[in-house]
Amino acid sequence: MKNKIIISMIIAVTLVMFGGCAKKENTASNTQKQVIRFGMMSSTDVIPLVIMNENKISDKYNFELDLQVFTSAKDRDAAFQAGELDGVITDYIGICMYQNAGFDVKITGITDGDYILMAGKHTGITDISQIKGKSIAISENTLIEYTLDTILKKNGLEEADVVKEVVPRIPDRLELLRNEQIDLGLMPEPFATLALSEDAVLLSTANECGLYPAVSAFSIGALEEKKEAIQNFYKAYNEAVTYLNQTDISEYEQTVIKAVGYPEEMAGTIEVKPFRTSTLPLEEDVLDAIGWASSKGLCKPDLSYEQVTYDVTK
Repeated sequence: MKNKIIISMIIAVTLVMFGGCAKKENTASNTQKQVIRFGMMSSTDVIPLVIMNENKISDKYNFELDLQVFTSAKDRDAAFQAGELDGVITDYIGICMYQNAGFDVKITGITDGDYILMAGKHTGITDISQIKGKSIAISENTLIEYTLDTILKKNGLEEADVVKEVVPRIPDRLELLRNEQIDLGLMPEPFATLALSEDAVLLSTANECGLYPAVSAFSIGALEEKKEAIQNFYKAYNEAVTYLNQTDISEYEQTVIKAVGYPEEMAGTIEVKPFRTSTLPLEEDVLDAIGWASSKGLCKPDLSYEQVTYDVTK
């Protein structure tokens, strides 16, 4: 009888011990931060993301942001499709192409990058109305070409009014403009600022035409697996935007230089426009891009707004 009592006590203590361990493990599991693996290329769009990490805002919202920088969209997309990334900064045309390839990627937020149309100083062009017949270097069937066509349309011009020359790499386009081998350039930062600092003439911008074509997006797999963390990602993003909009750039200029790729000698001269808090883009903007992409054979014309967007707030 005495032995039975001792055995019963041992079993009870053992169960309590294992139960306690299990409880601790579950607690640890519940509080463990989920990692969001996010791909980006250097641009002004990424500034809030970098601030999220540098100011440890992601810690406040209990997730870890693994920012991965790519030097080409091709490499970024390869990593995304291979499942090495949860989300990326991409654009309307990229989303159309993902969907056309059977890769279900959803637009979940807006970003604030701009694309600047400029004339070379050698051209004598001072107004966009003077660009008919002039040459411009672009990447074909991409965001850059879509942005150019939109800017032309908004200014009463046609796609055929300029001579498009395909030059895939942005640095090469900048060199052609510098060396007077091309008349016009359409570039994101930091290339636009570099060209303007060398007396290129600003003619128009995507943002002036109401176009903000770059977006943040996640795969449907990541949205299903990490929904709460991604919801917190956007809360942290909006807090970073508030910080940027309320803080003098001198406090974070070095972050901007590194994130965007400005030369160090530009310190003290860099300007950053106010950022918008993240939301879904307007349906008409997305459908305009789908229409353009489908006309180029990049996606099906019946692709809908609902198919390419996901409201993370719900």
